[in-house]
Amino acid sequence: MKIERIGSRGVCFTYEDGDAPMGGNISVYLINTEKRIFLCDTHTGPKSMDIVKKYINDNGWGSKELIIFNSHSDWDHIWGNCAFGDATIIGHEKTKERMQERGRYDVERMSRFHNGEIELKQPNLTFESILGFEEDEIEFIYAPGHTIDSSMCFDRKDSVVFAGDLLEHPLPFLNHHDLRAYLHSMEIINSYSAEVILSAHSGIVNEDLLKGNIDYVRCLLDQGAGGCPDKLHIEAIVQNHELL
Repeated sequence: MKIERIGSRGVCFTYEDGDAPMGGNISVYLINTEKRIFLCDTHTGPKSMDIVKKYINDNGWGSKELIIFNSHSDWDHIWGNCAFGDATIIGHEKTKERMQERGRYDVERMSRFHNGEIELKQPNLTFESILGFEEDEIEFIYAPGHTIDSSMCFDRKDSVVFAGDLLEHPLPFLNHHDLRAYLHSMEIINSYSAEVILSAHSGIVNEDLLKGNIDYVRCLLDQGAGGCPDKLHIEAIVQNHELL
């Protein structure tokens, strides 16, 4: 476990999950504003959130309203929702739909990765395009690409983007066929010129990684999988999806 302060009010918790299907690490991001605490993603179960809750209490933030944000509905980002009782959970409309459609299936098929007893908790505050908390200088933006329901969080005060799985090292992971939408989402990230960009599986990423991910998706659009680097990687990820 690595805990890292970011900017004036952010804390990144990185879990070492080398045996998970995606391998590598998984990060969640906590933002402490004047009146609220925002938690971006909740890892693989309620036990994972024990360290987050302890951090909140140890720093005297326990009396603040806690709001959870699910960047998308993949199991390794949502299973810890149930650690926070009746907290507000924000997600895109399609995030809630996907959890309803396949949430229970994922709980059963990935049972070996449960970190505590899993109770599925779906978003109870959904949005279509953008949801803003003006006084907190926090925005949640729909950004399809990695999945059809992907979204990101932008902390305007600290100029930090939490991108979930939209960006990866070395290449983006494609679970949605609309590459033009994916390209648009990554160009939105680029337009923010954020001081810090956080990827859930790759930690803090730089502009070169963002540019590389953008160029890769552009290549797929222009040339298809056969004309881009690492063809086998793409074929394995896309599986039965049709790219174009």
